[in-house]
Amino acid sequence: MSIFGNILALFLYLDYSNNRGRVRRVIYPSIDKLLNIVSSKYELVHIAAKRSRQISETGYLQMPKQKYKSEKNIGKCLEEIAEGLIKVNK
Repeated sequence: MSIFGNILALFLYLDYSNNRGRVRRVIYPSIDKLLNIVSSKYELVHIAAKRSRQISETGYLQMPKQKYKSEKNIGKCLEEIAEGLIKVNK
């Protein structure tokens, strides 16, 4: 998958609801909040992909499982970045 595809996968969670086949787009946490913490979208993709892989391999989460809004690992690591649990050196 290209870097553009990774960015789309990070920021657009497609939820195919049963409501007449409409597609809902949920973006949490907001890209604006994340870009205040991380300097570029590409760096954000790199950090999130690395942390997501780490969650998949170890199962270690930095917050209680009930506190996450996302079900997928990529969303969980974005939430960790937004909460300041992952430190990003600028």
